[in-house]
Amino acid sequence: MARLSPRATLAFCALLFPFAAQGQADVPKCRYAEVGSLPLRYTGPGLALTTEGSINGTPATMLVDTGAFDTVLTKTGTERRKLFMRATGHYARGIGGSATIYQARVDEISAGPTKSGRTWLPVLADFGFAPSFDAIIGAPFLLQADMELSLATKELRFFRPTGCSDRFLAYWDEAAMEIPFEGNSGRSPNPQFTVLINGKKMRAMIDTGAASTVIGRKAAERAGLKLDGSGATRLGDSAGIGAERVAHWSATVETFQIAEETVKNAEIGVLDWDGGVDILLGADFLRAHRVLFAMSQQKIYLSYIGGDPFGQRRKLEPWLQQEADAGNGDAQMVLAQIYRAGKIVPQDRALAASWLEKAARAGNPQANIISGREMMLKGFPEDGAARIRSALDKLPSNHDAALWLYIARVRSKQLELAKTELAAHFARNEDKAWPEPVADFYLGKMGEEALLKTAAAQSATAKARTCEALTRMSEWHHVHGDLARAKALSEQFRAGCGRSESGT
Repeated sequence: MARLSPRATLAFCALLFPFAAQGQADVPKCRYAEVGSLPLRYTGPGLALTTEGSINGTPATMLVDTGAFDTVLTKTGTERRKLFMRATGHYARGIGGSATIYQARVDEISAGPTKSGRTWLPVLADFGFAPSFDAIIGAPFLLQADMELSLATKELRFFRPTGCSDRFLAYWDEAAMEIPFEGNSGRSPNPQFTVLINGKKMRAMIDTGAASTVIGRKAAERAGLKLDGSGATRLGDSAGIGAERVAHWSATVETFQIAEETVKNAEIGVLDWDGGVDILLGADFLRAHRVLFAMSQQKIYLSYIGGDPFGQRRKLEPWLQQEADAGNGDAQMVLAQIYRAGKIVPQDRALAASWLEKAARAGNPQANIISGREMMLKGFPEDGAARIRSALDKLPSNHDAALWLYIARVRSKQLELAKTELAAHFARNEDKAWPEPVADFYLGKMGEEALLKTAAAQSATAKARTCEALTRMSEWHHVHGDLARAKALSEQFRAGCGRSESGT
């Protein structure tokens, strides 16, 4: 993530942890004082590491991201609270290209024991997905003190040392490895250090915002990995900051070495991306290790605690099952998708449906969108609308859900409510991006021909958007009683796009 304006970040960081200095000047020996902690949980479709905070007195889910250069809000956070945003004329760059930066004024923002008063904060508007989190807590917040990360206990702990400059600080393991810092990007306190991949030196960084470990394509090729060979598998595309998606592979490296630890035949992700470092060590690596960022000593303490240190979620991992069994609705949603797809486990649609219902009842927004749409198509539009509405309250930037809610309302004979909700939703779409033209068609502001012309305007997205427009128009005509036109559009879709998914 690119460097944002420091003013808002400093306003937040200025009142972070209440680090007490009293009584320290006369202490003759090392005193390693815990000064704060944050609980962690797995959240969202990617089961990202988050913590709970608040914005303007309302609960907020915050991504814990040592790979981020600032603390920022997302449109999920601003839209849920109807915060006023103003343009800055600046952009951030991430995996998905550039993202527009806005600013929003908050009266109060807090995370754990920390709190800041009224300030303007940067807002990232463009992701390749609708963020499930309201804000991103970046490295300047997280690494202002020594920070210990333990995913075994799902917590961050912060320490202030006194008289400990030459003392061993990994209090939990006398055999913990010590890895010296080798500088940083100059834009973030997150330290970089050296690892070896197939014997080649690589610049590495721990990124708590990454679900799994990834290496950049150029670095992978430097390590001798052949992405078009039998040792690599194309996984699809990955999204992040920015609207674009980048190619993603899984590849096996013969050896990965960090300090005295060597992992053989490690399965690591490869992205067609150049982020300033060669490799990002993500949450998979962190689940197998206990880590202390000793900022006071310019080193990292690292202990292996068991388990596979690398994983691209190409098998059902024990931690995921444990999260689902413990009632984590987001993990339950992931299990529903896994059993429905049948790629890493035998396909079991009944079990998938069971996990989907559990996830929906636990409040997972994706589960409520999917199950709500299914209810609508099965003839229960009121129940379906209720679930989709609850999902939109959590993911207010999910445009697909807003369009489906309109259809569910019309099926429920609530035409005026359907129009009002849809218009209100897209009124907050500052960049007027797709699929707003579909909403304009639904609301009578645009005709079929104009919608199809708009859908085909950009060659890179022309086919996908044209096919979506045909499906959406068919569905609209169906719920408004013009079955002949709905059928004609569905046939046009099948001729140019494949099987219709409109349910009409």
